[in-house]
Amino acid sequence: MMILAATLCLMALLVLSVRFAHHAGFRRGRRCERVVMNRYLHDRVLPTLEALALGSRSDASAAPARLAELRRAAKEQAALIRRDMTAVPTANRARLAPELAALISELSHNRLRAELIRAEVDDTLPSDRRTAMRDATGEALRNTLKHSGTDRAEVRVAERDGGIAVTVRDRGAGFDADRRPGFGITESIKARMAEVGGSARVESRPDWGTQVTLWVPQS
Repeated sequence: MMILAATLCLMALLVLSVRFAHHAGFRRGRRCERVVMNRYLHDRVLPTLEALALGSRSDASAAPARLAELRRAAKEQAALIRRDMTAVPTANRARLAPELAALISELSHNRLRAELIRAEVDDTLPSDRRTAMRDATGEALRNTLKHSGTDRAEVRVAERDGGIAVTVRDRGAGFDADRRPGFGITESIKARMAEVGGSARVESRPDWGTQVTLWVPQS
């Protein structure tokens, strides 16, 4: 019964996520409403539903652990919704590395072991570019968890060509880079970076792994 109640609470949070995505898209204009909603659903709601489905267990001995997992997922989803609903875009500059470190810590609950490698660089960026870099990095890391067959990745931050580059590298199964990319690569990574004047390059091949390179200008 407690697991059912926790599941229902989590589903309610996901419904709120959908409604927030709709209103965010409406505020930005009808042309981008569908893109904003689909990206939000893909990046925020879908991973939680997948974790809920893949982690379901029927044996009674697993009930306490399952309940704790559902509570953690609900708490994280609520925090993300609250952050997105209260965030106000500004031109304030701040460092990128702390946001990437927080992202990696968050994903470690999903058993991802990612290492943040940062040289002594000035990685300060305006708010919109930091957010784009963080969210695109998150999508790349979630793809590692879902598709690569490994739970390890490296995240490198460096100065490059008058801007900041973030490279996400895993040495998992890889894929054929010539195949048609999915929504996560086209919208949650490439389109997101293009919207803030940046770029994204995805390199992958079977048995080599995958490398995603993100870049934004600093000025």
